[in-house]
Amino acid sequence: MIVYMGTLYLVGLCLAFQYVTAFVFLVFGRRNPYARFVEKFYEQNPKDMYDKFMNYFYIMNYGVAHRSYEKVMTKHGGIKGKLRYAGLVFITTVVLAIVANIINAIEIRLTR
Repeated sequence: MIVYMGTLYLVGLCLAFQYVTAFVFLVFGRRNPYARFVEKFYEQNPKDMYDKFMNYFYIMNYGVAHRSYEKVMTKHGGIKGKLRYAGLVFITTVVLAIVANIINAIEIRLTR
C-alpha cells in the first residue's frame, strides 16, 4: 500500500509540474525566464548518469508541456496556436479526469 500511494504521489506531482509549465507557457509565451530555466534541464547527448537523470526529470516534469507548446506554436503561431494549445490542455484534463475516475472505481471495488 505504501508503494502504491508513493507512486500515485509522484505521478500526481509530475502532473502538477506539467500543468504549471503548460499554463506558464500559455500565459507568458515561449520567451520567459521559466522557459529558459526548463530548457536547461535537457541534454541532447547525455554523458554521465547525472545528465541521464536530468533528462528523465525533464521529461517527467516539464517535457510534454514544453515540447507540445513548441510544436503547436511553430506549426500555427500567434493566437491560433495559443487557442489550440489551450484546447490540448483542456482535452488532456478531461482524459486524465476520466482515467482518475476509473482508477478510483477500481480502487473502491478492490477495498470492499
